[in-house]
Amino acid sequence: MPLPKLVPLHFGPSARFVGLCVLTLVIAGGGGALFAVLGMPAGWLSGALVLTAAAALAGVPVVVAPRLRTVTYIVLGTSMGATITPETLRGIASWPVTMAVLALSVPVMMVAAVLFLEKVSGWDRRSAFFAAVPGALSTVLIMAESAGADTRRVVFGQSMRLFVLVALLPAALSSLGHQPAGTLPVNPVVPDLTSFLLALGVGVFGGLLAERVKFPGGAMVGAMLASGVVHGFGLVQGQLPDIFLIAGFVVLGANTGSRFAGTRLSTLRHFLIDSIGALLITTAIALVFAVLGSWLADEPLSKVLVAYVPGALEAMTIMAFVLGIDPTFVAAHHLMRFLALALLIPVIAQVFFGKAGVPSEAVDIDRTEPKD
Repeated sequence: MPLPKLVPLHFGPSARFVGLCVLTLVIAGGGGALFAVLGMPAGWLSGALVLTAAAALAGVPVVVAPRLRTVTYIVLGTSMGATITPETLRGIASWPVTMAVLALSVPVMMVAAVLFLEKVSGWDRRSAFFAAVPGALSTVLIMAESAGADTRRVVFGQSMRLFVLVALLPAALSSLGHQPAGTLPVNPVVPDLTSFLLALGVGVFGGLLAERVKFPGGAMVGAMLASGVVHGFGLVQGQLPDIFLIAGFVVLGANTGSRFAGTRLSTLRHFLIDSIGALLITTAIALVFAVLGSWLADEPLSKVLVAYVPGALEAMTIMAFVLGIDPTFVAAHHLMRFLALALLIPVIAQVFFGKAGVPSEAVDIDRTEPKD
């Protein structure tokens, strides 16, 4: 009588998969730490992304577990919602003219960038759309992935814009007669364990609820909204400790950098040229609207320009402080744009694009690449 065939038992991810995840996070963490030490903009995120992408291009099998991504999205959403304070909400209501002009500038910037990337550079419309979103890098990357966009293109469009703005904006403002001043701020954290657990618990609840009802970009957007409500009404004060945000940026950078596996170097060169072209267009539009907002509200041009440029909320707020510009004004404008985009972009993407036929990581790379 033949012996019964033994069926191997699977209790979870294989040891090899876990090992590759750990290796990926080590690579990403090393890149993030290096960029942070060098003082690069958004160092933990950009460094993790760059080094993971380099490893992927070199053939290293990099991967991030899906459940870890979900946890990361909730943590990042909770941290971003914590940027909302009662003072910020009052600030949003106190600058109606510049807020209105900013609201007009965003669709103009996005339409111009999409038209350039799609019609001139030959990008697909999904990728051009998400690459054109001004700021909100972390949120956009998550939404672009779920919508089936080519996240490599989106990463280049968003990251290149942030790098160039942080590197060149101080010099540009100096040419306008503005003299830098100030020191870097220190972000306060939740004052006690109870507040910490409450803030994190609210974010987890909001993220899981949004996932449950299948809200677009659910985990991050849900956590951000829930966290924003309790912080905006003063029920919880302070942000999560920086270590949570750093860990989230490392995982997000690793996840996005892993998408570059199989990409040719010639493709990266095309992405770079296309992204710089889109940046020049959006920055020029931001300058035009900043001149208009400055004139209508009788505010300094440098102040309004920093509030309008398509950069990240955290980076532009810190830059405003360093340059001696009212950080509350800048943060309020970037926050209003960030919240509006976080809420509207998933809905717009769902209406115009629907659910992705294949996830972004499964897109046939050769079919979507520009040719030499």
